Amino acid sequence: MYSRETFDRQRAAGKQVERREGRLLAVVSVGLGVAQLVFIGWTEKRLEHKPAVAIEGAVFLAYMALVGWLFWRMQRRIRATHPTCPQCGVLLQGLSERVAAATGRCDSCGGQVVE
Repeated sequence: MYSRETFDRQRAAGKQVERREGRLLAVVSVGLGVAQLVFIGWTEKRLEHKPAVAIEGAVFLAYMALVGWLFWRMQRRIRATHPTCPQCGVLLQGLSERVAAATGRCDSCGGQVVE
């Protein structure tokens, strides 16, 4: 069971991680997406069709791998900072977190979360 102060501190830490990691993901994905469009335009003008498509495909796959890794990392860090129910172990995030803050109980199992 969490004390009210510990629970509120964990909620605040989770929200801060969500904001920070979400901003990083947005900046990287949009920035690299625009750079990729510029790169595609450059390869279409400078290279023949087959090599251009192969290079563009490889760059796109690298871009998707990086964005996927950033998303995975963000989800892992969010799970690490948000509180979990001491009885059933469910991650208290979003509506579940708000219900636990208001009632002191888990909305999944009904167990006591906050003293």
